[in-house]
Amino acid sequence: MSCNFAARWAAQLTEGAVPSDHRVAALETWTDRLLATLATGAPDPVVAEQAGAAVYGLGCTDPVVIARSMPILQELSEHAGADTAAFGLVAGGFGHGFARALAAATPATEGLEAAFRHASIAISIGDAHGNIINANPAFARLTGKSLAELQGTSGFELADVDVHSIREQVHGELERSENGTIRLEGEYVRPDGTQGWATWTVTRCVSASGGRYLLGFGEDTTEHRTTTDRLHWQAHHDPLTALPNRRHLLTQLDTLITEAGPDDLAAVCALDMDGFKDINDAFGHTVGDSLLIEVAARLQACLDPETDVLARIGGDEFIAVLPPPADEDRVEKTVHLLQAAVEEPFLVADHQIEITISLGAVMSRIAGGAPSDLLTAADNCLYAAKALGKNRWILRRWDPVRRGS
Repeated sequence: MSCNFAARWAAQLTEGAVPSDHRVAALETWTDRLLATLATGAPDPVVAEQAGAAVYGLGCTDPVVIARSMPILQELSEHAGADTAAFGLVAGGFGHGFARALAAATPATEGLEAAFRHASIAISIGDAHGNIINANPAFARLTGKSLAELQGTSGFELADVDVHSIREQVHGELERSENGTIRLEGEYVRPDGTQGWATWTVTRCVSASGGRYLLGFGEDTTEHRTTTDRLHWQAHHDPLTALPNRRHLLTQLDTLITEAGPDDLAAVCALDMDGFKDINDAFGHTVGDSLLIEVAARLQACLDPETDVLARIGGDEFIAVLPPPADEDRVEKTVHLLQAAVEEPFLVADHQIEITISLGAVMSRIAGGAPSDLLTAADNCLYAAKALGKNRWILRRWDPVRRGS
């Protein structure tokens, strides 16, 4: 078990790179010692301080390793059955041991500030109430405030929310936390005045003398969050038309079904362009793609953006969802709007293109249904409509339980 902890700890310290066998073996020794002292219920802070110094001695000299070690220390505490106070004692001791080792490797006159100087992560030490005692240069860069401005001020004032509410939130979550560590993410005003996102890890620690303090680690996660949001958007939207894709549509249908009452009626309408293959063959796929973009825009303009959903699920097939309350009149009016939207010819790359669309709609009490079944029922209606010729539509009632129509 300690070997598993040591391997993951070593990977954390090397940012996912393959750690050396020597480092894993050394950390295995310290996981054994930490587990042993945690199992007593009253861990020896000296062991934790020695572990912090030992990690520094392994060449992990950036104070960011303190933050990277906290999840492992937390897991060790939980595995040993230690309580929150025990974890706080070990976490505090580890931080002190690391800081002392780092300070000892630099000119003594530079003190604690020198220990923090080259950290790539923002680090602050605050009293039990959150008032900043000390902070490193990375913390000053993150907040746009000098160390002199930071010392003595409340760390909660740095959040872009009401000071009282964030103070209550942090202290409340720390009290409820089993390990004395919480993680927060929120918006803040960056030094250049723009809005950004930061992630904060706050740990309630106990020093060897019994004093309590808060250890904080902060990172600007704006770029990461922007990338994550962009990837999430790309995973849930059609890259050509920017409409929701099948995955997004299934999620929204699932939400509608979950929230629907037993008598709530919704409508799902499948539609596609008549003869779209012929258009692609005649004008090429570039023109066909441009036409799809314009068709999507016209169709979307027919729906209520606050309630209705229009998705492109592939090729020239679209799905329109009318959430509860839906009735036959609403469905018929919507279908007529969609058909009328494409009556005017499209001018694409100097080509005037006329199209029609076929539609198949199902109206159903959706509670208890399945998104995939609703789409299948709507597709079946679409096929039946196309069998009647171009520019036709069919509306059917559909029961998600009996699967009749």
